[in-house]
Amino acid sequence: MKGIGHLAPSPIRLPPDLKDWLKHQAINNHRSMNSEVIARLEESRARQGRIQTNRPTME
Repeated sequence: MKGIGHLAPSPIRLPPDLKDWLKHQAINNHRSMNSEVIARLEESRARQGRIQTNRPTME
C-alpha cells in the first residue's frame, strides 16, 4: 500500500450486522478495519481479473 497521502477518503455506510462481522474478521486477521476492507477488495479484484482472463472468447 502506498503512503497515506495517496489514499482517497471513501466513507461508506454499512449495515450494523455487516460492520460487526467485518470488525470481527479484522480482529481475527490482526488488521484494522480499513486494512481488512482493502485486503478484501484487492482479493475480489484479483479474483475477478482471473475470471475474466480465463473466460472463453466468443468466436
